[in-house]
Amino acid sequence: MAARGPRPMVLLLSALLCLCLVQLTQGASFRQFVNNHVNEPKTAAPNNNAYCNRLMQQRGMTRPRCKLSNTFIHAPINQIRAICTNGGRRFRRNLFDSHMSFSLTVCRLVNRRRGRSCVYTGRSQTRRIRVGCVNQLPVHFERIL
Repeated sequence: MAARGPRPMVLLLSALLCLCLVQLTQGASFRQFVNNHVNEPKTAAPNNNAYCNRLMQQRGMTRPRCKLSNTFIHAPINQIRAICTNGGRRFRRNLFDSHMSFSLTVCRLVNRRRGRSCVYTGRSQTRRIRVGCVNQLPVHFERIL
């Protein structure tokens, strides 16, 4: 009887499956970043408080719990992606600081009453930002600089 060793086709398929799963996970993280932090052009609202209340609910950040705070970036996605390459400076590890300032809306939870919806206050700013990057894609909003 011949000894049974590793089968090249099984190893190749396993490696391809792992690679696809990693890419899907990173793509999902980028899509989640865009959902949670990018709003270009800025959605029209009577004021920043109404804007935050609308966007936080529409983007799914009020269920199952109210997110305490969130920042929306009002810029084209290609400008935000550039922070991870030539549009930013490495802060440390996978964190990058933007070279340019961005128009932002910062939403903060005011209160959550039992049985009622989340209530947010909003404030507009223009500042530089720090993002976490994986494979040259922003996947995490770190902070406002």
